[in-house]
Amino acid sequence: MLFAIAGSTGAGKTTIIKRVIEKMGRENISSFATCTTRTPRPGEFDGKDYHFMTKRDFDTFVQIKDIIEAKKVYGNIYGTNIKVMLDMLEVSKVLIKDFDVEGYKNVINRVYYSLEERNLPLFPIVTILIDTDDKTLIERATSRKDGTDVASRAKELQRERILKESNSYDYRVDSSCGVEECANKVCEIINQEYKKYHGTILCDVGSATETKPHNEQKQQASVTSIQEEMML
Repeated sequence: MLFAIAGSTGAGKTTIIKRVIEKMGRENISSFATCTTRTPRPGEFDGKDYHFMTKRDFDTFVQIKDIIEAKKVYGNIYGTNIKVMLDMLEVSKVLIKDFDVEGYKNVINRVYYSLEERNLPLFPIVTILIDTDDKTLIERATSRKDGTDVASRAKELQRERILKESNSYDYRVDSSCGVEECANKVCEIINQEYKKYHGTILCDVGSATETKPHNEQKQQASVTSIQEEMML
C-alpha cells in the first residue's frame, strides 16, 4: 500500500512525512529515497536522503526501466526507482512517498504499468495533497537559498495552482495548521484507508484529528507565517 503525498516545494511534505513515520513507527510505515544527479548537500547521506548518482548511471536505470519517472529541476534530474520501491514494500507494511504536483499522476500510472509488466500484484495507492497559500510557498522556497528567485517561483506556482485545482486527490490537507496537526491528520487518513483493505488500523497514534475525504470538505485558504521546520 502506497500513500502518495503530492505538494509544491515549500508545502512541508518532507517534514510531515518524517513526522508521520516517527509517530507510526518504521516497522509499520517507511519511505524510500529518490534518485538524483545533484551532489549531496551538507548533512545529506546517500541512500537515506537521496540515491546520488551520475547522469550516466541515471540514464542506465532509465534504459532498463527501473526509473519510472524523471524531472529536471534547476539543472539536476530527480527520479523514482520502482525497484527501490518494491524492495521497501518487502520489509514495510505501508510506504509513504512525496511527489510534485505535476508528475504524481504519471508516477501512479507508471507504478501500475511497471507492476503489470513484472507480473506482480497491484496494491492500493492513496493520494494526499499537502497544500498552503502561495505567499507562504514562495517565502519557504526562496529561503532555502538554492538559487530560487521570487519572480520565477511565483510564475511556477501559478501553473502549479492550476494543476492542483484540476487534479483529483483522495485527500487534501492544509499544512498551515502546523507540523504536528498536519501529521496527525495524515496518520488518521492512513489508518482509515488501511482499515478499508485490512479490517484494522495500521497502528494507534493517539488522538489524531478526524479528516474527511477531499470531496467532502472545502479547501482551506488560511494564510500563516513561515515555519522554518517546513521548508521542503
